[in-house]
This record gives sequence, structure tokens and C-alpha cells, in this order.
Amino acid sequence: MLKEEVGLKKNDILRVKGPLSLTLTKGSLRIFGYIAKSPFKYVVPSYKSAALIANEDSEVSIVAGENGKYEIVEKDVVVEWENVSKEILESKNKPLTIIVIGTVDSGKSTFTTLIANMSVNLGFKTAVIDADIGQADIGPPTFVTLGFIDKQFLTLTEVKPTIYSFIGTTTPYGVVDRLILSIVKLLREAIRRKSDVVVINTDGWFKGNRAVDAKFKTILHVKPDVVFIIKKSTCLNEIDKLKKVLESFNVAFRILESPEFVKERSLEERKGIRELSYTKYFRNSEIRELNLNEISLIGLDFLLGRILEKQELDLVSETLSLPKQSKIVLGTLTNKTMYLIVRGNMLTIDVESIRKLRENYGPIRLKILREGWEKGLIISVLNKDMEEVAIGYIEGIDFENSKIKIRTTYRGEIGGLIVGNIKLHYDRETDTVREQGKWSL
Repeated sequence: MLKEEVGLKKNDILRVKGPLSLTLTKGSLRIFGYIAKSPFKYVVPSYKSAALIANEDSEVSIVAGENGKYEIVEKDVVVEWENVSKEILESKNKPLTIIVIGTVDSGKSTFTTLIANMSVNLGFKTAVIDADIGQADIGPPTFVTLGFIDKQFLTLTEVKPTIYSFIGTTTPYGVVDRLILSIVKLLREAIRRKSDVVVINTDGWFKGNRAVDAKFKTILHVKPDVVFIIKKSTCLNEIDKLKKVLESFNVAFRILESPEFVKERSLEERKGIRELSYTKYFRNSEIRELNLNEISLIGLDFLLGRILEKQELDLVSETLSLPKQSKIVLGTLTNKTMYLIVRGNMLTIDVESIRKLRENYGPIRLKILREGWEKGLIISVLNKDMEEVAIGYIEGIDFENSKIKIRTTYRGEIGGLIVGNIKLHYDRETDTVREQGKWSL
């Protein structure tokens, strides 16, 4: 890797694509609203790219890795972003609520960074709500997170999370109402704490009519002062539909071009970024054992049903011809479904066994889970004041002794756990927390 010296005139635009490191040796640069002055070092990872604007005549030293590159360009949409952001921030009354909408890899997080930095540099008390549950920057994936900003920053990952709101999954489909509720809750808290500007970065689900409807519902309930829509060729129809809807109301909105430099990430790359975030939030975690009778366990609805007594379990075991080396450790009946947690070999259930079971319990469904099915399920940890204080995951549940083991960094008193549908596991070889997929009953 060779080091190259590059001179920039005032207002020159340097477009860089990682992996690459850059050292500002003279002058000043604007990096998405961040004002950098020499000496300053900037590292661009392989999945990122950026447009840097010279505030004055400047000099930079660049070392590019494999596939990393740079070029000086005549124009870039970031200049328009700066102009529009400055206009909105200076002209609108405070408190000012902003929503940023766009599809995946459109530059939503980049624009959020830029306008939040410009807000801080103009002297406004600024907050960011990160509602991109699949590619969260401020908090861990599966959470909507509120962070307050008192100084400029290079990436949203530098913003310290203040309040979490658990969604429990990495995709908004099917949980839109829960997402909106979380955004509104965190927005109220940001306003309560006297924020002048609140920027809400939404998720990247913006393809199809349902996605447009979800974004409109978000706008309807949040009631922002300004909506920024990042335009990309893959969602032109969706933008047109949302635009027509918003024009029916007194909603200020701006449609901005997506930067050329935004690097599209594969599903595997996006998963890898989530796993880096999980790993960060589980650093220095420990396993804690809790008594199920002393906490609330939310999200495993079948545990709210009627618990089958030992005599009933024996009868069910006999009806299902349970092998001697197997045991039903828990049985519940809820919503016309019988759930059985089985230790040992799984069962092969025939039609006759189901018929006999229904003679005693009516037209029920039967769901059988192997003991240990719950290992890895992501959780949100609640303290005694019902505040969400940390991420965690289940190590195991001992139903016979009413004990649950969880992994978390939280050391305080726990009042409850909210269970999501993402499964995690700790990879000892790489010292990384990995995603194992999704789980549902």
C-alpha cells in the first residue's frame, strides 16, 4: 500500500471509498457536517464511502487498501444536503422534529449524521432517534434507541445510547405499530429533555405499497415538522406514492438525491455489521441466574397459559406413547393449543394419538419443543422501574425448578425480561456474538 499526497483547493470535493485511511496534514475538511482540522486521521472501512469537502486549501495523505480508491470530483449531492439542512435548521421554529426516509443503502444514516452535526455546530441541543432496527448505529440491533448529541461526530456509532425501546426483531414487517409506538415514546422523552432538534432515522423498508403505508403511518403519528426522502432509482414508485399522499396534508417534505458514493451492502455484509454491534454490546457480559417466580417474562405467551399438573403430564405422556428415555418437563394449554417441552428424544405423533388427546382437551393443536429450544433468544432487560436497561440473550430455562439463565452486561436488580425472535450465540473461536436466525412458535 502506497501513501499518496493530495492537495485540495477550497471547496474541492474528495470522494473516497474504503478500505482507506486519510490524514489531514494541512487545512480543514467537512465530513458529513463534521468539521475536521489538521492534524486529523480518518479511516474508511471497506463497507463505507464518503465525500469530503475542503473548507480551505488543504493537504491530505492517503493510504488505500485493496479496492479502496479516491478521486476529486466537481460536484456531489452532499453540497445540496448541506444547503438544504442549513436552510431548514435556521428557518424552522424549535423544537424541530425531522424524519429521514429512504430504502436500504440510500444514505439515510449519512444524511442523519450530516444534519445532526450541522444542528450541533449551529448551537442547537440535538437528539437522534435510531429506528433502523436492522442496521442500528446508536444502539444494538432489534432496538429503537435515543441518543443526545453535545458535540460533532463522524458516525452515528459514536453517539451514546440513552434510552432503549425493544422491538425484538431486525425487520419492520409485522411490527410497524410497535415501531411507531417506540419512536413516539422516545420523541416525547427527547422533547421533555428540551431538545431543540430531533432527527429520526427510519428503517430501510421502502419497497411496495405496505412499506409506503408503514412510512405514512409513522409520519401520521409522529407529526414531524419536516420529512426528508432520499431518492434512489430502486424506489421511485414508492417515493411518488408517498409524495402524493403528503401533498394532501400540510406536511413539509424535501426529496433529496442519494449520493453516488453510497456502497451497497450484501445481506451477508449487513448481517456481519449486526454481529459486530452485538459483540460490542455483549463485551464484559456475564451469565446471571434468575428465579422465574420473581420476575416478569414477556413475549413467551404460551407460559401465560394453564400449566398442566403432573397427573395430566403423565396422562399426556401415555397418550402420546412417550419413550421411557424422554420426559415432558413442562406442558401448558393456551389459545386452544397445547405446548409441550420435551427432554430426550423427540416424538413421532400419529393421528390416533392426536384423536385421543382431543377426546380429553377438545379441538386443540399440539406443539412440541425440545428442551433447550429457547437458548440464544434475544431479550431486553428491565429494571425494577420498568426501564429497558440492556440487551441480553437466554442461556437456558430450567422449567422444573423455575430458573432462567441469561447473558447480559447489566449488573443491577432485574424486574423482567422481554423476549424477541432473533437467536444469538457466542462463537468462542472468533470471540464474536453471531446471529443464528429467527424463531417463532
